[in-house]
Amino acid sequence: MPSSRYYRFKTADEKERKRKLKTTLFWSVFTVAFLTIIWLFFISPFFKITQIQLPESDIVTKEDISGLIAANLPLKIGENILLFSSGRLKAALAITFPTITNLKIRKKLFHTIVIGFEKRVQIGFWCHPMGDQPQADNCYYLDKDGTIFKEAPINEGSLILKIKDFEKKSVLIGDKILDDSSLKFILSFNEVVEKASRNRFKITEFKIKPASNIDLEAVIDGEWSIYLDSAQNPEIEASNLFTVVNEALKNKLDNLSYIDLRIPSRISYCLTQSPCAVLVK
Repeated sequence: MPSSRYYRFKTADEKERKRKLKTTLFWSVFTVAFLTIIWLFFISPFFKITQIQLPESDIVTKEDISGLIAANLPLKIGENILLFSSGRLKAALAITFPTITNLKIRKKLFHTIVIGFEKRVQIGFWCHPMGDQPQADNCYYLDKDGTIFKEAPINEGSLILKIKDFEKKSVLIGDKILDDSSLKFILSFNEVVEKASRNRFKITEFKIKPASNIDLEAVIDGEWSIYLDSAQNPEIEASNLFTVVNEALKNKLDNLSYIDLRIPSRISYCLTQSPCAVLVK
């Protein structure tokens, strides 16, 4: 009887030791496997970014990209392609290099990121008055999307399109300062007038909100103005302009003050030292 009790006690103790051994072995294997995975995926050079593919450009270099990637996460773990954030790099590039657009970033296992972009193309200048000095302008290069991307010096006699905005008071480089419809109207109207005038006159600048009752003004050779409604068809307004110029103002452009095209059925014009006239269509 005593030996039987002893035998049962010994069997229970053996099972407990085996259970503990299995538990210890399991957690040991799990820990080693876990640490191996952590090392393999996040620390080892197996997934480290070593190649950066860029379009040919004198704006952004591979060193610039490496610096921005390393700044994303501490201890250089941002160089791991699995942890690398395309969105974060894209935002950083847009802020650091406002002269580029159409950014595209993709990963290519196991060590490469491919970056694509286009250089912004200037279509004109965008300016706004400097404080209380309306003749002193802050000017920027403007692209086809209505975005300003670089400070620009400008002379009044410049042949390129100039837009002076009296409405906006403060801007940052990289801001989209003109909506698509307004920019499209200005570009279309300017193009039609340039072609149809046959060098008789040229729009030297557009003014946005130059007065409380005028939303858009085109200045011709710095001498006379056209008041416009950007909600209308630019080709129709240009056609109305040349109808007035060719029929009512054939030899009077030197004395012209302005033509108001904002109401198509009641086009008006003013000559210097003469009463204003209205053409009813």
